[in-house]
Amino acid sequence: MRKLSFFACVALSCCALKADDVTNLGQINVISSTGNENIDASKISVRNANLIKDILRDVPGVYVGGENGLNQKIYMRGINDRGINITIDGARQKGNAFHHSADLLLDPELIKAVDIGLGVHSVVGTSGALGGSIAFETANARDLLEDGQSFGGKLKGSYTSNNKNWGQNLILFGAYEGFDALTSISHHGHDFGKSANGYRMGGDGDDLDLLFKIGYDFNDYARLELSSQRMQYDGMYPLKAEWASQGNPVDTKYFRDTYTSKFTYNPNDYVDLSANAYYTDHHMKSSLNAGVKTIGAKIINKTLFQSDAFSNTLVYGGEYYQSKSYNKNASNYTFPSKGTLNITRPGYTQESIKNPKVQDDKADSFSLFIEDQFRYGNLTLTPGVRLDHYVLHTMGGDVIGTITSPGRGGKLTTSPLSSGERAKYSWSEISPAFSIDYQLDMGLGLYASYARLFRGPDPIESIRLDGSNVLSITTNDELEPETGNAYELGIRYQTNITDNQNISLSTKYFYDQYKNLIVEMGRAGEVGIRRINGGPADTNGVEISARYNINALSLAASYSHSRTKYKNSNNNAGYGGVLAYSDSGDKYTFNAEYFIASLDTLIGYNLIAVNKIDTKNGSNTSFKKPGYATSDIYANWTPSDGKLKNLEVNFGIYNLFDKAYWSHSQRSASADRDSSIDWSEGRSIKASLSYKF
Repeated sequence: MRKLSFFACVALSCCALKADDVTNLGQINVISSTGNENIDASKISVRNANLIKDILRDVPGVYVGGENGLNQKIYMRGINDRGINITIDGARQKGNAFHHSADLLLDPELIKAVDIGLGVHSVVGTSGALGGSIAFETANARDLLEDGQSFGGKLKGSYTSNNKNWGQNLILFGAYEGFDALTSISHHGHDFGKSANGYRMGGDGDDLDLLFKIGYDFNDYARLELSSQRMQYDGMYPLKAEWASQGNPVDTKYFRDTYTSKFTYNPNDYVDLSANAYYTDHHMKSSLNAGVKTIGAKIINKTLFQSDAFSNTLVYGGEYYQSKSYNKNASNYTFPSKGTLNITRPGYTQESIKNPKVQDDKADSFSLFIEDQFRYGNLTLTPGVRLDHYVLHTMGGDVIGTITSPGRGGKLTTSPLSSGERAKYSWSEISPAFSIDYQLDMGLGLYASYARLFRGPDPIESIRLDGSNVLSITTNDELEPETGNAYELGIRYQTNITDNQNISLSTKYFYDQYKNLIVEMGRAGEVGIRRINGGPADTNGVEISARYNINALSLAASYSHSRTKYKNSNNNAGYGGVLAYSDSGDKYTFNAEYFIASLDTLIGYNLIAVNKIDTKNGSNTSFKKPGYATSDIYANWTPSDGKLKNLEVNFGIYNLFDKAYWSHSQRSASADRDSSIDWSEGRSIKASLSYKF
């Protein structure tokens, strides 16, 4: 394991964003269209969350796979993260460098809030979303400063036993008049971990997250904020990150650089403006030297009209982003020494198509939207409409003949021969949405929603930007964007039973129809793919959650069910598809927490259980996923007064009964070969100590 000393981390300066009784970071807010669901920020600090799954896996309707930082994948309602709008401080996370790795690089340690939108109900900022959206937000200095404080900091050390993960965090923050600044670093040095049945999982390396934010408050209603962040994984990771059990670790550096700016201005009811711009670069260096760059900007304004009888909020704005995949190691095409070209189209010769240039793939998305949130008494009506225009410049060309070349095992295969020219696709779409919500005085609420879905295809994954593909990838003149319809019904109930106890319940049913789903057809290990519309698919399911609080005791439970029906067996039989690889078993969660006030101590228990399932993937392959249940126990001690007031101690045992299991949300098509599975970690003890000054 590579080592980075704690003192080096301190010198670089860093952060651990956790709950503190004197800040407003007491909760991670998980928000859906039907209201707020609060998850204590101790979920990050107590669990010493190293991966996204540690904080999201028990959220109803959300499934998370991946056991190392290069393979963090989120699934919602039968859709993988390519069909989910994911942002970090407003910056879209788009594209894919390598289909065996994930697109999202994120350290949960630095998260202030998570905004989860299960499904699509609105037209505002949802261009490209099929399964929903997730917005991660990091803290700024004013989030952490106490009243009257102008400078402060926080130190944290942590340890995870399973993979010998030593973590160090430091945050420094301050403010002077209208200015404020925050600088932070989070470092984790770790080895490979082990599953309960002895398989190696994860990676061996150093994780580093650097964050810098500066802000200026012009007055009470105008603020400008700038940020810079680098998230980096550096070490020995599996060549195919999603199949860690296969071994074959290679020296890999995978990093994300993100720069953001945000301006807010809300002087009155008619102007509540939010504008942001960003640049993100995901880059992988191993045998591959490639990545994806995304730039974008969004502006939204809210105008409120209200009287004693009604309120009317207009939400309107626009968004633009460009996503570009690149490959710095792209080689020129060389004709196969074994094999032949058969050029049948007049005007083309072997000489004329020789040495075609490998260019970056890029997609440009433009959208305008307007939504009207009309409230009259307990009734809320929300119609909206969005106009999308999407342009893709990608590898491809006209079919001018056939090419015969060696494939896997040296066997000659014949595929269409492309002219090596560029392909351009352009689409425009109008997407309406409508929701109705009625809140009864007795605490019962009902809602229904509909939204039209639209998504253009991403740039081709970076690894395929190579000379070997230039004459093998052909244009599909009949390619259509992915569209669909999202329907949802829900009921909720919330009431205070007595002064010291309350209960809340929520039930949702969703039905999503997807059309023209795009897949990249090709054989593993061989060049040549073609984007096609694999056909339609339907997804439906139920999400139920309940919470009960009485005095210092809090109980919560949830149930999630989602199933996808393929209308065509080719829907998911290729790289690049937005559908989950296959259905997951029904998920049950239970959480119990009790706060012992006399000891300033929180103790908790968490259970996640997933049913076994007999399922099929998009290529109609049948297989079984075994069920499992895992238990965690944890404790948090945060002294409320005295000399130790700013101290926080966390301890927990995770996968308490050392269960051998694997997440249903992964690519592995079969449990027949244990080595093809990304096994989850076995029993692990986690502890952390932090101090704020």
